[in-house]
Amino acid sequence: MNIAFGHTNMDLDCLGSLILVRKLFPEYRLVRSRLIHPEAQNLYDFYQQYFDFLNPKDIETELIEKIIIVDTCMAERVGEYFSHIRNSAPDIRIYDHHPIEFCNIQGAKVEGGNYGANTSFLGKLAMEQGIRLLPEEATIALTGIYADTGRLIFENVSRVDFEVSAWLMDMGASLKLVKSFLETIREDAQLEILNQALMALQPHVIQGHELLLSYLELGENTPGLAAVVEKIMEIRNPDAFFALFAIPKTKTVLLIARSQKAKINLHELLHVYGGGGHQLAGSAKINGREGPEFFEEFLGYLEQSLTPATRAADIMTRDVHRVSETMSLLEASVFLEKADLTGAPVLDAEENVSGFISLRDIMKGRKAGVMKAPVRAYMSKPAVTAGSNLTMREIERIFYKHHIGRLPIVEDRKLLGILTRWDYLQYRKRQVSRKA
Repeated sequence: MNIAFGHTNMDLDCLGSLILVRKLFPEYRLVRSRLIHPEAQNLYDFYQQYFDFLNPKDIETELIEKIIIVDTCMAERVGEYFSHIRNSAPDIRIYDHHPIEFCNIQGAKVEGGNYGANTSFLGKLAMEQGIRLLPEEATIALTGIYADTGRLIFENVSRVDFEVSAWLMDMGASLKLVKSFLETIREDAQLEILNQALMALQPHVIQGHELLLSYLELGENTPGLAAVVEKIMEIRNPDAFFALFAIPKTKTVLLIARSQKAKINLHELLHVYGGGGHQLAGSAKINGREGPEFFEEFLGYLEQSLTPATRAADIMTRDVHRVSETMSLLEASVFLEKADLTGAPVLDAEENVSGFISLRDIMKGRKAGVMKAPVRAYMSKPAVTAGSNLTMREIERIFYKHHIGRLPIVEDRKLLGILTRWDYLQYRKRQVSRKA
């Protein structure tokens, strides 16, 4: 017998991957985890007949020749299946979009790629083979993609995620149903925890990153905690959010994290605690620890482990065109035209930044017929400036608050460089492509 399965506590992306495995490899039987993630339970209840799952106990007496594993390459996340497989050396193939450097399933052949969702990875293979899906199967797969990519807006999204999503729409996937399956805050217990977590939020700035942490004690493990974390991430929009849920009676701590910066790699950060996930979404279960003690330890771990945030000095242009206060508006206009600029910082006799002159400022002088007037009479002052140590979050706020396109970077009023909206946008693009 050949079988296929995903990680324990199957989520929407895992189910989306498995429905495509069933089409790509019809000779394989799917095996379900004993646990379904609360966010995926509703979809599974409606569509379980399309999977035709075996239970792990059903394979105990079978000779398993080949295995396909999806959406994980970590042995501890598939132990419940291997405990029922009696033969010792089946052929194992893995399809996983997570970083594969931590793969510890012995003898497995791993295929990976840079995809926002694992379902997109397998959907690409199905597209290339011309496979046809039922509308229900396409809906399951599209839900998996939307869940793991934040409806195609997370920073891990690739072109393939869009292409496969379009293909699934062509196959009859229902966006209305996808949306209903992604509405994950349904239960009263979730709403209560959401309110408690919002009240317990602790802001921290670590290595220039604006983080939120929360600590709550629960009577028992409550389904849907990840959905609560996602909602808080959406409401507060930090660089990253780390939610710790302690269950004192079992000395267990559940750590659920979300990030929107490639420099805060959750897969790497949580691996030390036996957790994992994506770069931007991860979780860990820590056993045998008291909650308050672990919270303090984890805070110290972040302070030691986080890579410093990108700052103005890291991306500013150091060779800056500048204008003297004593230049006439006409001279400044010619200078900006030759340099193909819309504005430039203005320096006084001591080489201090004293203002900023733009083409709009010069236009006021031209309309008044005073193009021989000195720049200092028409420049914007004081200039909006920033220090070289400011983070990109802080730079972003300055751009939006003052509606400017060019920001001089100064130290003790001396010009060090300049940072433009274009520079900022290029930085954001590099974040999306995981190069920052």
